[in-house]
Amino acid sequence: MKVWFGQIYIGPGVSFPFSHHFQRRLSHEVTALVEPSEKFIKKFGREFELMFRISAKQKLKRNEIRGPTVFNKTRDVEYTIFLPFAVIIRHVDAPKVALTFLLRGVCDVFDSLEIDKTKLLGKQESLIDDICADLTMLEEPSWNEADNKTLSRLLFDAYFEKKQKT
Repeated sequence: MKVWFGQIYIGPGVSFPFSHHFQRRLSHEVTALVEPSEKFIKKFGREFELMFRISAKQKLKRNEIRGPTVFNKTRDVEYTIFLPFAVIIRHVDAPKVALTFLLRGVCDVFDSLEIDKTKLLGKQESLIDDICADLTMLEEPSWNEADNKTLSRLLFDAYFEKKQKT
């Protein structure tokens, strides 16, 4: 079963600057760690893929998960995980906190579909550390200088820069 990650942010100023390289890497890593459950196969079919849309909302205290939305034509099942932006952005290690919230949401979906998350949990800490140590996981600075001065961008830049020096 393929697992995919994408990002879609709907609120102004509420986003995380993860790159398309991040989306591809997380998709590859998670796909390698899980198998479809009998419940998933019975409900959707063996040929369906699982898509997680990453988003955020300002006023949440914990994750909000929406879905599933089933697309029979493209054979994918999609969930949107809204991360608690204000909670995450309060931390100096915001990228690590964001990934922790994201993977908690992914595991909640896996639980609802009876997908074994044991391998993912076993690799979660090293996966987060590896992603946070790789500058390609952060999107390139924008041509629009205002986008480069958002709180999330400044925190993420500082965190990734600090990780590179250690």
